[in-house]
Amino acid sequence: MNKADLTEILADRAGIPKVRAAHVINLLTEAIQEALVREEKVTISDFGTFTVSTRRGFKGHNPRSGGAIDVPSRRIPVFRAGKKLKTTLNPE
Repeated sequence: MNKADLTEILADRAGIPKVRAAHVINLLTEAIQEALVREEKVTISDFGTFTVSTRRGFKGHNPRSGGAIDVPSRRIPVFRAGKKLKTTLNPE
């Protein structure tokens, strides 16, 4: 599923035009992104939590030249599924 598919589903279920549904999705993703930039945790009840983690740097190698390179540390987004999402995916 991609953004266009999600937009179509939201428009159908909410009974709104696709343009408006796309705008709502954009607002939601922008709000999550802005919170993560501020190092805030974003929790959506029964779905999951978005956080920022730091991946440490390491020594790598350039496959083209074979030389060593330093890969710097990076901030990466992390999603952890909530309990309801986990149980929906793994019914027992």
